[in-house]
Amino acid sequence: MTATDPQNPDAAANRAEFDRLMTAASVYRRRGDYAAATKSVQQALKLFPDNLDAQEFAADMIYAHGDIQKAADYYKAIMDIDPGRSSAETKYAKAILEIAEGQRQRELVQYMLDNPGKTSVERRNPTIAALLSIAPGFGHIYCGLYTLGIALFCSWVLAWMLFFWMLGESEGVAFTSKLTASSTAFACIAAAVHIYALIGAAQQAEKINSSITDDTPIKPD
Repeated sequence: MTATDPQNPDAAANRAEFDRLMTAASVYRRRGDYAAATKSVQQALKLFPDNLDAQEFAADMIYAHGDIQKAADYYKAIMDIDPGRSSAETKYAKAILEIAEGQRQRELVQYMLDNPGKTSVERRNPTIAALLSIAPGFGHIYCGLYTLGIALFCSWVLAWMLFFWMLGESEGVAFTSKLTASSTAFACIAAAVHIYALIGAAQQAEKINSSITDDTPIKPD
């Protein structure tokens, strides 16, 4: 009888022990006890070191402990042995993406440390900025100029409030008969604020876009 002969009591016992250890590892993983799961799968691999299911489980535990690069290396080794193993391929791709994202974040942090005067910038659409300025100030808020945007909106509202407050008491049918010099002045102010907001918001958006260079970190949408 050989070591792999199913009639071999030692081989059967090893297989039974392997299955028990893998089942225990799965239970521990579902409970979130990764340390116990890792210990069980390591014991299982001592019995059958070439078992790909156990190897993949061990790689999963490495990933769960945060060593993503090492886990990716294990998934890659499994794929080299069994190219058609889709589960390992999916996990390998996920690990590689996470490694790439981590690298991108580290580069961004390093850039900001090396260039403390610069922050991440998001491109702005001048057309959207102008459309939002139908309510004066909102286009500037869209461009990140919160104080100016709020000031423009409040000024516009205040100007129209004063316009209506300054209207004359004429009982004529024509609205123009109620206009006074003061109300006309405030109407002109409101219109000027509106025009400034429309043009200014679009210009601010273009200014932001022109300030973005290839080496400027761009905030994701």
